[in-house]
Amino acid sequence: MSKNLTYTLLGEGFAEYAFLKIYLERIVTEKNPNIQVFSSKLMKPSGGKSSDSKVLANVKNLCVKSFVSRNDIQLFIAGIDLDDTDFEDDLPKHKARIKEMTDKLGKLHSHFQDKIILFVPIQAVDCWILYQSYRLKNNTKPANNSLESVSINDTKKKLYGTNINQTKIEGIAKEVAEKADFEELAKQSKSFKLFHEQLKQFIEKY
Repeated sequence: MSKNLTYTLLGEGFAEYAFLKIYLERIVTEKNPNIQVFSSKLMKPSGGKSSDSKVLANVKNLCVKSFVSRNDIQLFIAGIDLDDTDFEDDLPKHKARIKEMTDKLGKLHSHFQDKIILFVPIQAVDCWILYQSYRLKNNTKPANNSLESVSINDTKKKLYGTNINQTKIEGIAKEVAEKADFEELAKQSKSFKLFHEQLKQFIEKY
């Protein structure tokens, strides 16, 4: 019997919305072909260029709109970039940024914990995308946990080239997501693995 899974995503920019939309559709379908995935109408149609401060300012309100004001949304996902490296084994900077979001959510986080997934890419989500972009360009595969030590400006330039705009970012993010091996990406990036494991656990219980 088929059922729907509708999610709300709140992220910093165009890359998150383009990459994670396809990621969610692919992973959910692979784990359970009977689930149909939809994005909620609360999201901006094309994502949007935002910032961590805007995500933090809006995370509680959008979570309320997703779960309290209506009952047709099953999953709330929010993320902010770390904009920094984090090489310690227990990822203290990553944990601190996650805590910023849980603090903003307050009691909502404990009440809807099983329906909320929070993520913080080390440096930025562009690192996740660049790890798997070799599948498009037939380049050498980056070493695991190597891109986070590179300047994010250099990462963006390598991934998107020059004259970066919304169309280029979304196009490349979608192309990579369509061909990516997400289990491999989970080995390449510690921060992606933490996000990926949350989604897999959610699907298993859904």
